[in-house]
Amino acid sequence: MDDDARRARLDEVIATALDRLATDISPATHSPEELLAPVAALAAKGKRVRALLVLTAHDASGGEEPDRAALVAGAVEIFQTAALIHDDVLDRSDTRRGMPSTHRALEALHAHNSWLGDAARFGEGGAILAGDLALMACQQLLTTAIAGLPGDIATAVGRRFSTMGSLCTAGQYLDIRLAAQPLQDLGAQTQVIFATMRAKTASYTAEGPLALGSALAGSDAEVVDAWAAVGVPMGIAFQLRDDVLGAMGSPEITGKPAGDDLREGKRTLLLSLALARADAAGRDVLTDTVGVDSASEADIAAAVDVLRASGAVDAVELQIHEYAQQARQSLDALAMEAAHRARLESLIDTTVTRTA
Repeated sequence: MDDDARRARLDEVIATALDRLATDISPATHSPEELLAPVAALAAKGKRVRALLVLTAHDASGGEEPDRAALVAGAVEIFQTAALIHDDVLDRSDTRRGMPSTHRALEALHAHNSWLGDAARFGEGGAILAGDLALMACQQLLTTAIAGLPGDIATAVGRRFSTMGSLCTAGQYLDIRLAAQPLQDLGAQTQVIFATMRAKTASYTAEGPLALGSALAGSDAEVVDAWAAVGVPMGIAFQLRDDVLGAMGSPEITGKPAGDDLREGKRTLLLSLALARADAAGRDVLTDTVGVDSASEADIAAAVDVLRASGAVDAVELQIHEYAQQARQSLDALAMEAAHRARLESLIDTTVTRTA
């Protein structure tokens, strides 16, 4: 089965899970349409990289449960959807994947209907609940996937999934904690920045998916840990690439406004290095722009120039290369057919060279 066929199968799994969720909450009348429509729209636009990692690790580990693997992969994708919805609320992001973020869509619904109360608060509250529903849908998929498996395998998969979710949630807190620190202190926060990338992103981008695929195949705990060890540097490389795109990626490709991370004041390694390496004038440009919602396109362009001129972009690109190389080297600890290894290396390459 090629990747297009795998993605089509995953789309079916996700659509079925959301249909079941809609049925479960149907007694709440308008809730299915209003809460699940933005969830379904967001879930439909995923590239399924995390899901492909689950499937590839399962196959490479000698797994013989393709249908169960598709359900676990679908659960990971819906978990990501929930994480994105909650992340957009925390960051107050207006767009996601070229569409209004879930809280903005619900805010617009409130305004369109001239309902009472504050539309923005309604949108944020509704989005939190929509994300919670997505978490319930992914848990239902996981429960279905492991039902009937030998107890040790079912337990291993369940624990890996819950650990992934818990670590990601704690990483989200680290992210908002970082954002609460003074910008001028960011240079002293490098350790926290890396801890945030490892917990918030690597946990469910690569570490969790690879571990889940291997655990489902019945691998020993030590082998599953070795798969997870591939995912940690891969996930950090993914986040570093995301940070570069968030600061200077093309809106037509990323689906987010140019410089969105700069306006949001997102604390990244890229920004930390730029503040440390720029001259006084460059630092002034960054401090006058980062975290300013009203920053103009010209302001953003000037800040991006500082990021480049300071050498911060080149330094992050080097880090991306080094973490991707760590992920490739970690594959050496795993026994697998050459075709599976080539597939995994291709997925690592896709992660670090992506433009969206």
